[in-house]
Formats: sequence, structure tokens, C-alpha cells
Amino acid sequence: MHAEGNAVVSALARLFGAANGGEALPLSGIRERASKELSQFARIVREELDTHGISVPPAISLISCPDCSLVVAGDHPQREAIQALLANDQRIAKYFKEVEVLFEVVRAAENAGEVFPEDSCFHVGLTSAGPVAYFDDHHCPPTLA
Repeated sequence: MHAEGNAVVSALARLFGAANGGEALPLSGIRERASKELSQFARIVREELDTHGISVPPAISLISCPDCSLVVAGDHPQREAIQALLANDQRIAKYFKEVEVLFEVVRAAENAGEVFPEDSCFHVGLTSAGPVAYFDDHHCPPTLA
């Protein structure tokens, strides 16, 4: 593991209280916060979609990668309209990133010392049963300059 990885592990240890004996933020608290923020994000997006006549189902898959903005993946029949909505709504993109950071912290804490693939991206699925968040490989489309 390189110096940056050691710094991350050290920061997570301080955050979650490993071997420091002081007050710490429990990982369960971060998980709970991530879950609440995911639900809030899904509610905001669904409200915005509703105002534009876009429905769930079918499910909508949102992905963010280091090399691209928030994109809609999959075969939703209104994919282009959803993508246009996202391109014009910085509030949704910002909220997505906030949720992503919380899930990144949980993933890093649960897998301390593990190096994740560079093409591992954060996904949020908006389904009729509720939102789901996960990390998976994704190759971003080339950005338009």
C-alpha cells in the first residue's frame, strides 16, 4: 500500500475510533446517514421526474464516474429526457455526489487497505421498491469538448 492509502486508513481509523481510545463516529451512524441521504435523494429526483411526466417503473440507473458527469444508463424509454433534466439540474448532481461520498466512506471503512479499481463507479438505481446504491465497473463515454 502506498503513502496515500496509509493516510486514508489512518484517517478512517481516527474517524471510527480504531485504536485511538477517544470519541469516534460509529460506522453504523455513517451507514444510517448514507441510507437516509439516499432515500432523500431518491425522493427529490422522483419529485422532479414527476413534474416532467417521467415515471418509475421502469427503473432508472444513475451513474457517476471520475471522467463524466451524472449519466443515465439502461433502456428507460425516457432516458434522453432524464439525461437532459440531469444536465440542467446542478442541485441533483450535487446531492448525488454527497450521497456517493457517504457510501465511499462506508466502503473504505469496511474494506480498509483494499485498493478499488479505477473504473469502479457509484450507481444509484431508482426502482418502484425504493432506491438502491452500489459500486460497479463502468466505462464512461468520452466527454464532449
